Amino acid sequence: GSYNMAVHEAEEAASRVRNGEDAVELNPQSSYIRRLQHLIAERYEIQSKSTGKEPNRRVVIYRDRYE
Repeated sequence: GSYNMAVHEAEEAASRVRNGEDAVELNPQSSYIRRLQHLIAERYEIQSKSTGKEPNRRVVIYRDRYE
């Protein structure tokens, strides 16, 4: 369901960033899903941050030099 899609989205974004993209903004998610997405970024050893206001808060996965 949406959980699997959100995890897949984060893994795909992490892969894209590791392959050279500067940053990938994910779709808005609940705080629980965002936490999982941050953990995925951490596992790929890349940066992530949450941005925006609820209910449109989302994770951005990015390279070190992006910020």
